[in-house]
Amino acid sequence: MPKLAAIVAAVVAMAGCARSIAPQPQPSPGAFPPATVARLDAAIAQWFAAYKAPGVVVALTIPGTGSYVVARGDANPATGEAMSLADHVRIGSITKTFTVTVLLQLADEKKLSLDDPLSKYEPSIPNGKHITLRMLANMTSGIFSYTHDTTFVRELLADPNRVWTPRELVNIALKHKPVFAPGKGFQYCNTNTVLLGMIIEKVTKAPIADVFKTMSFEPLGLTNTSWPSGGSLPSPYAHGITDQTPDDRVADATHWNPSWGFTAGALVSNVADLQTWVRAYATGAQLSAAMQRQRLRWVTLPPNTPQHKYGLGIGYDHGWLGHTGELPGYNTSAFYLPSEHATIVVEVNSDISVDHRDPAPALVHALTKIVTPGNVIT
Repeated sequence: MPKLAAIVAAVVAMAGCARSIAPQPQPSPGAFPPATVARLDAAIAQWFAAYKAPGVVVALTIPGTGSYVVARGDANPATGEAMSLADHVRIGSITKTFTVTVLLQLADEKKLSLDDPLSKYEPSIPNGKHITLRMLANMTSGIFSYTHDTTFVRELLADPNRVWTPRELVNIALKHKPVFAPGKGFQYCNTNTVLLGMIIEKVTKAPIADVFKTMSFEPLGLTNTSWPSGGSLPSPYAHGITDQTPDDRVADATHWNPSWGFTAGALVSNVADLQTWVRAYATGAQLSAAMQRQRLRWVTLPPNTPQHKYGLGIGYDHGWLGHTGELPGYNTSAFYLPSEHATIVVEVNSDISVDHRDPAPALVHALTKIVTPGNVIT
């Protein structure tokens, strides 16, 4: 089955801080020592040799230690246009971190409760009386993921410009029996976050694009993060390549319509905004301390482990907090390490894996092995 069957596998503590408009800025460090920079450069070169991706953007910052921000390779393989730090990319399931953050903000404002039953908002969902909004956010609902439906995958790849509605996506999931009883298992599921987006629109009585703008983008100054309009991307942007096609041939997926991702995977951003964003939601900048503690209540059900687990729209990987994201043509990782106030963002304009390992997580692993050997993202 094509790997978009997960849109994006999530990888990915600390007590939350009081509500504020933006995360506290960290001092801008200088460059890492030359020897460290040389090792980071070599790691990227080795990664390019293995993955053959057109281009990559890396932003790695550890206050008091060093900073490494580079753009390498091509933004457009057809023209040889160089990758730029300003390039916009599709961030896939990092969208989930925005969706769940808005959910938690609404819970803080008492406009909904994390323990509300799903049936309160969507009465047609099997087990809805026993599924809570919390279960949707931490992937324990047991609802089938529409991206695991083989007919859906086949239709999507046959017509990647098709516009899908959230209701269509949920209806695909409802053709299948629940995977497990509510709260009795863990499975990464895109239907969960699509449902949360639909619920957010009902509660706020506003389109999700407007909700994200007023509750996330504008308060944090995320001027390069946007809800997509069709298959277009803001300029400048990186062209993305994929092998998720009907015949497995490599294709340019840049302008494929991301509507099928909705609030599970449709957003667009760039490296600077993602640095700001991952620091903000990982530290609870827009939430009360109590709500951030709710977010960081980790699910321990298998396949989670003490070093690799999931909370409310956020992952934990060997001390780092964050998420990965993938849409055909793009693969991105963004993490924050509380112990060092460090951020790492890797954006790749390819989602083509090597030995079943996606390109952005592979590079993140190699880079954190160099700069945070005690906290290596796997």
